[in-house]
Amino acid sequence: MKLHIKYYEPEVAYRMFKSMWPTFWNTCSTSKAILTIKEDKLTRSQRQNKLYWKWLRVIHEETDQPILDYFEDGKWHKGLHTKFKCDFIGKFYYDDGSLKIPSTTELKVQQFSDYLEKVNMFSSELGIKLPQPEEKL
Repeated sequence: MKLHIKYYEPEVAYRMFKSMWPTFWNTCSTSKAILTIKEDKLTRSQRQNKLYWKWLRVIHEETDQPILDYFEDGKWHKGLHTKFKCDFIGKFYYDDGSLKIPSTTELKVQQFSDYLEKVNMFSSELGIKLPQPEEKL
């Protein structure tokens, strides 16, 4: 059982906990339990993903290029997200000839760092200064 608490709603969380506690004990097969309270932090890859989408918005605002793919005049056009995936991760073709563009969700933390660095370099070549991780998002 998990209970997510927002720091500005402690009384709501307390009431929820009080109502959940008896239900837990009624369904528990033992007379022991461990209660863990920890800070909810973004993992590094979640922070990277948040930064990446912030960067896409900044690039969009500066270039007016759409972030996501769109259909216009009877054909599909690449948005920034697909363009960067094709340019910086690559694209592959299956044996049947269909196109496979890897998802950024498949990248490990270091691979995503490398990907972000390429997006950052692309932006600087256009004269776009992107907010860096130590800057407030």
